[in-house]
Order: sequence, then structure tokens, then C-alpha cells
Amino acid sequence: SYSYSFYVILMRFLFIFNSLVLFCVVGASTPLNFSLSYHGGYDDNVMRFSSQEIENAASDVNYMGGAKKLDSYINKFQINTSKTLLISGNKEIAFSSMVSVSDYIHNVNKDYWSGSFTLKYKWGAYRNIKYSLRHLNSYYLRHYIDRDVSLNELKPCNFSDNDQFLNFTNRLDRRHWYSIGAGFLQRYYDNPFSEFDLDIFYLRLKINKKIKKVGTIAFQMDRGTAKNISLKKTAVSSDFDRSYETIEWYVPVKLKSFISLFDHVGFSFRQELRYYKAEAANDILHSGRDHTDSKLSFWVDKELWDDLSVIVSARFRSRNTDSAYEWVRDLKSFNQTQLWCKIKWGFSYDKY
Repeated sequence: SYSYSFYVILMRFLFIFNSLVLFCVVGASTPLNFSLSYHGGYDDNVMRFSSQEIENAASDVNYMGGAKKLDSYINKFQINTSKTLLISGNKEIAFSSMVSVSDYIHNVNKDYWSGSFTLKYKWGAYRNIKYSLRHLNSYYLRHYIDRDVSLNELKPCNFSDNDQFLNFTNRLDRRHWYSIGAGFLQRYYDNPFSEFDLDIFYLRLKINKKIKKVGTIAFQMDRGTAKNISLKKTAVSSDFDRSYETIEWYVPVKLKSFISLFDHVGFSFRQELRYYKAEAANDILHSGRDHTDSKLSFWVDKELWDDLSVIVSARFRSRNTDSAYEWVRDLKSFNQTQLWCKIKWGFSYDKY
């Protein structure tokens, strides 16, 4: 498993950004819009340890994968670009992209980069079809025991995501619109944990409502199936099936603030229900197991100037695992809190 250093990631980030700017500036007499943002964050449980594991980590340095703390401050830098490539009446084709790098101050294993590309065809307000491609590069979870070679040797576990999503949005009336879409997520793990490789197919439905002079509210539902594509194809540990079914619902609310200190306030609740397909009697860790993963978020924003804004947010996460075995429930359940402050500077470049 290869862990990118922050400086290597930064160089790749700058290269990709320059390439995107060159692509966007060439052709189409429309402005290039882009924004720079800095996210300062804090995570109190970087490796998602359960209460039991937090106690174990205090007496086993290797368990921490070289990190000295369970929590970490985070620096995240992000660049977004967008450009309308073609306009004809009320129809247009637009391109947008995002690249970000994240630097975990107290856990270098967690440093990673991600990026996305979106192409959208629009023919009116809330009427469009959109294709998105997202990549998450070598994201570190924690150190796990490689049971193909040892019963106690810990090695870093990283995975990369390639996510493709096709989405259709249409308006129902002046205050309601909906989106339907389908996605294909490839989640592949670095060696020696490739037995966890997954192909995930999912469907999404989202209903949106605008409340006059108040804000917006939406309800989203995802339904997915994850297939363990490396089942019985690698070493001994691939005999266990990591496939699962998932249902996730999400409710975001955005409100106009009645306090002059903020422009908007918002909150959201997201909950995933995951059911593992494993039924083997010797696969105690997965057989008959499911979990409920809940995330509650709050945020406020303020536009300081026309091109500068600040967003402060907090997220509280709780995963509760259900299994016939108490040690599995204790091992796979955890709590996590994240705090963020985002400063965003946006502007346009028009060479014409």
C-alpha cells in the first residue's frame, strides 16, 4: 500500500488544476468561474475506533499505525471551476470540476486527494440532465491484521473510489422539483486487502420543496447493492463474502437566518441501513450483521463580500452495529464528531 505525502498530493493537485483552467479557457465566449476555499477542521475520532478499541490503543502503539493521537486537526484546500460551453436560447451545456487535497496534521496516513468532473445539459430552471465522475484517491481507514499471512501483524488499509452518476432533474411546479438518478461506485482496496473490493450499484430519488420567504427542504432516498467482486479470487481471507444491501435516506433543510450575524442556517440528517449478505457459520464478523449509521449536521453561513463567504459547520456521527455476538457489536460501533470552518473566495475570468 502506497501512502501519498502531502507535498506529492499538492503537486498533483496543482498540475490537475492548471490543466483544467487551460481546458476551460479555450473555446466558448463565456466567463470561467472558479473559487478557492480553505477548510479548517477537527476530527475527534480519525480512525473511527469503537470505545473498546480506544482503550486498546492506549497500550498498543502499532494499533495506531504510527499516529500518536486519536484525534486530528485538518487542513483542506479546494478549487472549483465552472464554464458554460454552449448557449442556445434557454438551453445550455455547462462543465464544472473540483479538486481538493486534505492534510491531517496529527495523522499523516490520512492525507489524500479527491476530484470530480460534471457535464450538464440544461433546458430551463430545474430542468437538466447531468453526468458526474468522482474520484477519491487512496483513502486510509486504519491498520488491520492481514490474516492471510499473520494473526497479529498490522498493515495499513486504504481504498480508492471511482463513482459515476447520471441524474435527471425536472420541475413539478414553481415550488417543487425532483431528481432521479443511477450510479455505479467502484470501491477497490490497496493490497493486501483487495478481498474487500466492491462494485456498488445504486438508485437515487430526491424531492425538493421551496418554502416562500423561509428556505428549502428536501428528502432523498438511495437504494444500493454492493457486490464483493474479489470473493474467492485472492487469498484465504477472500472466502468470506463482504457483499451487502443498503438503504439510505437524507433530509437537508436550509433556512434564511433571522439573525443579522448569519445569512442562512441549516441542518441535515442522514441515515444508512446496511445489511450484509454473509451467511457462513465461520464468518462470525459479517454473518447476520447489520448496522445503522446516522449523521446529524448543523451549519451557518455569512457572505462577507460579493466574492468572499464563510461557512461554519458541525457533524455528529454514530454507528450502531447489530450482531448475534456482543464482541462484534462492540467492535464495529463508534461515535465521531467533526467541526469545520470554510472560507471561500469566488471570482470570474473573462478574456473577451
